[in-house]
Amino acid sequence: MRRVLLASESPRRRELMNISGIPFSCASANLKEVMDESLPIEERVMKVAYDKARAVLDTHPEEFVIGADTIVVVDDMILGKPKDEEDARNMMHRLSGKTHDVITGVSLLSKTVNECFYERTKVTFNQLSEEDIDRYIKCKEYHDKAGGYAIQGKGMLFVNRIEGDYTNVVGLPMSHLVQELKKYVEI
Repeated sequence: MRRVLLASESPRRRELMNISGIPFSCASANLKEVMDESLPIEERVMKVAYDKARAVLDTHPEEFVIGADTIVVVDDMILGKPKDEEDARNMMHRLSGKTHDVITGVSLLSKTVNECFYERTKVTFNQLSEEDIDRYIKCKEYHDKAGGYAIQGKGMLFVNRIEGDYTNVVGLPMSHLVQELKKYVEI
């Protein structure tokens, strides 16, 4: 059986993979994520996922690699990871009282496999007060999170409704991923 490598150091993605029971290892892609603005949003996120998987496959050519990238889109604007506290605060204001999309692109890559797909989940936030936002910013949970929040943490308190795959919002659409993986590896 080929070894599965997750091209990510994300603790959230590792936890989801551990819960699935799929044997895997992690390898960092060590690359700067660059979105191609000329592509539709779904293709942009799949391209970044592919680039991550490709970087790992280049150094581990005998393995089966999973690359992933997650973005948050509100009002046609992509919210990546906040640069700082002010950026996180602005993101919370943008998300407040609105429905946004969480899109994760996934790339499955090996010598013989080159498959990409994406998952979209709609998340609706409650209206947030300044106090809600201040409290959240102070807890520092926004660090390294697309859209500046963690649905699996204190960010769950802002969510009024979710339509779609919860694990996608965490960072890896596990149901879809497992269905695709079954085509290529024994799990």
